[in-house]
Amino acid sequence: MNPKITDMGSIGYQLKSVTILICMGLLAFWATFHSPFLYDDAHAIVENPYIKHLSDFQKTVGIENIFNRSVLLLTLAVNREIGGLDVFGYHLTNVLVHILTGVVWYFLVSELLLLEPPQYRFKRLPLICASIHLVNPLTVETVTYISSRSSGLATFFYLLAFYIFCRLVRPRKENLAWTGKLLFIAGISGFLFLGIGTKEIVVTFPIMAIIYIWLITPADERKSLKIKIGALLLPLLIYFCYRYIEQGNVFSLKADPTSGETSRFLYFFSQVKVVVHYYLLKLFLPFNLNFEPDIRLLSGSIDGQLVCAGGILGVCAIMVFRHKSPVLQFAALWFLITLLPSSSFIPLKQIAIEHRTYLPGLGFSLLLGWLFLNTQPIRTLATGLLLAFLSFTFLLTVNRSLDYRSAIVLWQDTAEKSPNKALVHNNLATVYMENEMLEEAKDELAITLQLNPTQSDAYANLGHIHFQQEHWSKAIEEFNHAIALGSNKPDTYYFAGLAWNKQKAYGQAIPFLQKAVSMRSHNAEYHFALGDAFRQVRSYDEALQEFRRTLAIKPDHPQAQNNIGVIFWNLKAYEKAEIEFKKALDIQQDLPEIHHNLAALHLKNNRYASAIPHLEQVLRLQPGNATAQKLLDHAVSQMKKGPS
Repeated sequence: MNPKITDMGSIGYQLKSVTILICMGLLAFWATFHSPFLYDDAHAIVENPYIKHLSDFQKTVGIENIFNRSVLLLTLAVNREIGGLDVFGYHLTNVLVHILTGVVWYFLVSELLLLEPPQYRFKRLPLICASIHLVNPLTVETVTYISSRSSGLATFFYLLAFYIFCRLVRPRKENLAWTGKLLFIAGISGFLFLGIGTKEIVVTFPIMAIIYIWLITPADERKSLKIKIGALLLPLLIYFCYRYIEQGNVFSLKADPTSGETSRFLYFFSQVKVVVHYYLLKLFLPFNLNFEPDIRLLSGSIDGQLVCAGGILGVCAIMVFRHKSPVLQFAALWFLITLLPSSSFIPLKQIAIEHRTYLPGLGFSLLLGWLFLNTQPIRTLATGLLLAFLSFTFLLTVNRSLDYRSAIVLWQDTAEKSPNKALVHNNLATVYMENEMLEEAKDELAITLQLNPTQSDAYANLGHIHFQQEHWSKAIEEFNHAIALGSNKPDTYYFAGLAWNKQKAYGQAIPFLQKAVSMRSHNAEYHFALGDAFRQVRSYDEALQEFRRTLAIKPDHPQAQNNIGVIFWNLKAYEKAEIEFKKALDIQQDLPEIHHNLAALHLKNNRYASAIPHLEQVLRLQPGNATAQKLLDHAVSQMKKGPS
């Protein structure tokens, strides 16, 4: 079969290709559907108050709030509304986005072939490029780590907008009507809005659009492109102005303190090194992939690997642009330009992270697919190599996805690959703690502090271990150490406060709990613990306020409702206390303290018949409760004496 037949518009061929892509994507990621929530998923999904109730989304977030990734949050809110915290729905969404991205990429590459003369428009190129992307092991982090959905979803919207753009500007015998153009422009604008609201990597769209119209326009007609180029740059300028108005800065991130503290100069040079020695290397040889690569910021511009990286990029640029293939040039520029938002002069917390290659990796797949099909003298060998490459990367993708089947497996793998990174050992200790492997956690924390003695999170984790072991004084000591080193995690203050509570030092607990509440005001348990401390020191007004805030956040919190009753009891407002105890009982029937409180209230008012069922319920729930048995015997004896 001639690989240059250009009947790519054949419906039958397209259906077969799309079916192949869907099957490849499902098979490659089938094992990931039940991978647990990992790392940042805890605060991005599990504890995120903004996605708990879909009906409140517009009020609490607002789809227009694009700089807080409103579109991404909306998809997570929909997942939570449908399936709660069952991971299957979240993973299904991620895998479907990945497959759909591959399908759109297939159709987009079909459009990109128009950049080439007819004799070089390879029919198989779209399917090859989409296949390379779908089974690329570097996509595993984006697809399987739910919090990385932003990269995959933003890429999907980017591709949809770019495909519509290509259809809009493709050469035609007759110009489109204005209504048709407006529909195309509306589609592009809509998908770009969704993309920006997912992740700001979409900002490179106008640059790639300019490159596309430049390449598709004959050289002698490019002087007429000035107006089109200006029209494409205008939305980018408007976006930057809007970002400055809303965020106060164009090239920094409010949510990432590193963005303002790190040298842009050193970060840029570090990224030049990362692009060649990590991203490109892993794209060509996807072995030893790492969830948290140990790559440090350069300390200066004199670095051997940096010079080597610059040389490699220069040689590659010369080779690509000497070849004169518009598709090859477009692929190289796509890779470099779409990397710019995360790998240029805007410092981010991590120097390198694999999900940043998801959008640029499409350019790599186009380049690699083009190379496979342009080896004319050894076409049979190239076809065999392509099949071997796809089979091998498919197996590597499946194997890498298995590392995400549990948090322990993932962080153990990461610790083996980044043995000198304190953060990694601390995170491994955290997952050991979650699985009650406390001795293993202590070992990892010892390594963490050996690598970085000022790692505040490690001291906080030691505090959590002592807390679990009920060593309250040691826990407080470690929490204080973490706070002194700058820990700003609300859990550190919360558990420090609880440890003081456990020692009945409620006055010392209150400042810690107040700090935790100020940092995470949507957490019902924080308010409850603070309310309980206020109750113990008889600050009843403050306690009532905190218990009511607890119930406002979590209306089905029986202990908060019960404690309101206890406060009214202490204030001798017995009728109000009874009302609150009954409300608590309506929330949960099997809490012995509620039954005990109601029984005590009935006994105080000589209502022995009413007290007996509650005392019997206490004994059913706590068979060894001697106090309840004594009160029950007293109530029964009083009943025998006569009616109360």
